[in-house]
Amino acid sequence: MTELTRRNFLYASGCLASSTSVSRAQPLVPAEQQSGTIAPGRVTQSEIVLSPFQFQGRGDGIQDDTGAINAMFRYFRELMAQSGGQQAPIEMSFSGGRWRLTDTVDATAITAWNWKMSGGHLYGECEGKPMLDLSGSRGYEMNGIGFHGDRERMPRSAWQAARLEHAQFCDNVQFNDVATDGFFSEACWIAFGQETAKHDHCTYYNSYHKGRVAVVEGYDAHPFVSEFGKVIRGSTSNVNISLQGNCDFRYLPTHDQWHLSNVTSSRSAVLTLSDHSLEIGDEVVFAYVDGMRELSQLIAKVTAVTADTVTTDLDTTNLGTYADGGVVIRRQTRSPLYIARTEGISLADAYIVAYGQPQIEIGFPDTSFPFIEMFSAPRILFEGSGNRSNIAFNTGTVATANVLGFEISTYNSNAVESLISNEGGITAIYKPVIDMFSSLWNVKLLNDPKSFAMYGAEVLFSSLDQTEANQMIAFNGQITSVADGNTYEIGKIPIE
Repeated sequence: MTELTRRNFLYASGCLASSTSVSRAQPLVPAEQQSGTIAPGRVTQSEIVLSPFQFQGRGDGIQDDTGAINAMFRYFRELMAQSGGQQAPIEMSFSGGRWRLTDTVDATAITAWNWKMSGGHLYGECEGKPMLDLSGSRGYEMNGIGFHGDRERMPRSAWQAARLEHAQFCDNVQFNDVATDGFFSEACWIAFGQETAKHDHCTYYNSYHKGRVAVVEGYDAHPFVSEFGKVIRGSTSNVNISLQGNCDFRYLPTHDQWHLSNVTSSRSAVLTLSDHSLEIGDEVVFAYVDGMRELSQLIAKVTAVTADTVTTDLDTTNLGTYADGGVVIRRQTRSPLYIARTEGISLADAYIVAYGQPQIEIGFPDTSFPFIEMFSAPRILFEGSGNRSNIAFNTGTVATANVLGFEISTYNSNAVESLISNEGGITAIYKPVIDMFSSLWNVKLLNDPKSFAMYGAEVLFSSLDQTEANQMIAFNGQITSVADGNTYEIGKIPIE
């Protein structure tokens, strides 16, 4: 291949580096490798388009294209350095290819407004590593890219972003119609100290039962390492995160669910399911069972196995008679979405699926800053089974965790015990706006009212009794009961 110098690239595309108005170019790749109206590897009047095809990438899903994609990013940096900065919008296009990665792509420490990554599918076989490292990078947009994590050579994440000591910002970024599927050992993506990030109409699925779907934190509760720079440690700013526009977060147990054909009515229920891989000590949940509907609320531990049966610690003697169908699902070990030390996060119209864990965990790992501010989840939808609650506050070693601004509205809590739960110390919620009524899920507002305080509350709930406001450490505000239609103002609920 002829060396692709900056001069050759500009001559081939008919433009000058210093000009922001560039002429239409001829493709730099064979016609059969082009995709769409703008071919990968050419310059148009409005933007420069680079592609791994230019750098000996094949995009056939067989060749390891890690080197080609890293070469593309190095060339992008050279373009900016030699022209004194970004002179035109630059797009890294993966369109027309299935790109196999066996190591991490270095997209770190890039500050260039209006640069993009788009199209194509990346297949990660970089065991224990992120597929794409965006730490210290700013001003990018990711459009329509699919990431797949290999089950046997499982990546740590599809991408990660953090602040580096030599590039201390990672902000002003946008993800549109981005998708992940397959297996990721830590999470589909991890953002530590990212600011002003927007995700719109994205689908994030992780099929690994020990992994999360997404991590958004301003404190490195999840160990974070970059091969391309030293990551800052401890506390940092994490503000204005928008996960909305029908974003979809799921634990998707593609290899950890089995069709159920029978459940015995006994003190140690035996499940009949073929070709399972369950072992003694594993935990499972249930879905879509006809005849024992209560099973969808329960978690069972495996005590014995054969090739086509599983014995559990579940007492089903009072659950009726099994009729037909159902699925047994391996219980996940962590909540899909983890949020910590964040100021301004929106989950408007989000959809979150979990099996056996709360859909959202809000942590307080930074004892010097026990706050989360402006949590907003209007019109959120929770689904799954075996979930004790939908949102779990994990206060850890913090005596009192403070939530300054909290909004949630949903018609489907899909929980067994409560909409909100608390583990650890006290959670004090200021100005909560809570709107939840569901005739199907007859749950309480809180799992343990004595570990909560609410100030300036506006609550719409199924009934006054289910809020147990008189059991909280403190409560003031108003509660509207759907059951009787009354609104109970401050002072009408005794505080013990």
